[in-house]
Amino acid sequence: MKKLLLSGVALAVCLSSFGQDAGRKAQDKLPAAIKNIRLDRVKPVDDITPLKSANVTTSATSKTSGAEVVIGTTEYDLQTNYGTAGNRVHRWDDGTISVVWTRGIQGPSYSDRGTGYNYFNGTTWGPSPTDRIESATLRTGWPNISGTSQSGEYVVNHGTNPTNFISRSSKGTGTWTESTPDTTNMTWPRMVTGGANGNSVHVIGNENGGSFYMTYSRSLDGGATWVDQDVVLPGEAATYFEGQVDAYDLDARGDVIAIVMGGWTENLTLWKSTDNGATWTTTVVSEFPLAPYDYTASGSVTDIDGDGIIDTVLVAGQDPSVVIDNNNVCHVATSAMFVLDDDTAAGGSYSYFPGTDGLFYWNESMGANTLLNNMVAEMNDRDGDGMISVEPSIALYQCGLTGMPGLGIDGQNNVHLVYSSLQENTTNGAPVDPQSYRNAYYMYSSDGGTTWSTPATVEESDFDEQVFTAMGKRVGADVIPIVYHKDGEPGTQIGPDGDPAGLYEVIFNGISNPVGINETAFGNVETVIYPNPVKDVLFVDYTFENAATFSVQLVNVLGQVVYSEQISAVAGVNNIRISVNNLSAGVYSLNTIVGDKIYGEKVLVK
Repeated sequence: MKKLLLSGVALAVCLSSFGQDAGRKAQDKLPAAIKNIRLDRVKPVDDITPLKSANVTTSATSKTSGAEVVIGTTEYDLQTNYGTAGNRVHRWDDGTISVVWTRGIQGPSYSDRGTGYNYFNGTTWGPSPTDRIESATLRTGWPNISGTSQSGEYVVNHGTNPTNFISRSSKGTGTWTESTPDTTNMTWPRMVTGGANGNSVHVIGNENGGSFYMTYSRSLDGGATWVDQDVVLPGEAATYFEGQVDAYDLDARGDVIAIVMGGWTENLTLWKSTDNGATWTTTVVSEFPLAPYDYTASGSVTDIDGDGIIDTVLVAGQDPSVVIDNNNVCHVATSAMFVLDDDTAAGGSYSYFPGTDGLFYWNESMGANTLLNNMVAEMNDRDGDGMISVEPSIALYQCGLTGMPGLGIDGQNNVHLVYSSLQENTTNGAPVDPQSYRNAYYMYSSDGGTTWSTPATVEESDFDEQVFTAMGKRVGADVIPIVYHKDGEPGTQIGPDGDPAGLYEVIFNGISNPVGINETAFGNVETVIYPNPVKDVLFVDYTFENAATFSVQLVNVLGQVVYSEQISAVAGVNNIRISVNNLSAGVYSLNTIVGDKIYGEKVLVK
């Protein structure tokens, strides 16, 4: 009853042995149980009517220590179309946490579909909600949450309008106000807040006219007005279905904004702005060999080497996650996927292979189009026999067997990663088409993504499906905010599987940060910098309540660290000198990193 699936190791052998024909050869080796899923247009579901990196160990042998809490439930179980959860978890600066999800109980029409919400006040979670946060007349879904302590709490989702903007002035409490963002006309939105005062709102989503290309909108006043509406980003064609549903993510750190978008038949692209979304630079993280590519055009096929033989191509998945670290460097993770287009007819279709395995990681230091060189995780060989034994029928989430990544950064600039992966030697025991379960996994890097820890299960179980994994992009020194959905049946009822309706649990698992430093022992910190502007030497006076070890960095507008020093401070005043006479004139960020906190100030070098 068990089948051997192609793991990342098997993919690496095929690619290294057969060169450009690797995709075609790998396709021939796929077990019959792994279906070639033909989609007319890879439409999203809304309503019912490789190259293994030597720097990582991929055998997970441990379990992290976490505190699992059921924070909500839903019967409407489709949280994303391709695995990218977006900003569903928001950790506030004071350690409190807000979480949202698509909630619906009244099937089969789910007229009550809307935003489930829960809040952690620093000590306890609220009770599991019994209703959505929207009014009774507003049917929504796919929420994202963000905000600041100054501007309040924001939720954006799509539904009747189609884009809804829901806000309140205080996190965790108060009445929600509903509005439509001017003329913003997007579906499946993602949102984050940024800007110098934290009051800018950045939203991306799919154009709502049927082509599904990605657009960008921006507000500088907390969503009251919008200075940009449905903008097509530089280099985006606004055709060829760029940014197919949910295939994008974004993050913000002050005036630095990052957007990543890609799909199975297009480039995986990073847009980065250092001026709060006014201008953008573009980096191709992973290039689709035929981009720009319109798979509906007459004669279009994936013959990437022009030899007349149609190729099956290894590409980046449609579930990217992006995070900006403390030095303003962008990090990206996404699953692997094989695709094939052998349909030459106009208005044609293409295929994807849900049996593809592997999770890729990239950051800006790696350069353009290098994502596929760095696979950091794959299915775990739990019994160590060199084979991956799973049930032949795969629960479909329209992503790879190891995917749904979520990235986060802590105050020490450690990179944290959560994802979901198929578990070998597990089964739901169904008499027809039995399926194996997926579990949530966690790993981290303490050197900017160069090396990674051994992946560990967040909550190992042979009898639970743990999917739609998400992580708050700002990770605490003590707790890593991880959320996932869990039930006893692989797959979904709203989606390709069409399972019977059931109840999903929304799980928060606050696992301990294995590399975090608790900043509370440091007490209060006061900083004085002078002169500013500066030409030769910058003086910084730090006053610490208690003795502490901290880091000081100067970072330029490109996110490059031009000065870094670790200092052992005594209680009281500590004076440091930073020579800047070899630096180019311009604006720099002086980052003081104390535990989980980053104190940033602008410095002008003349």
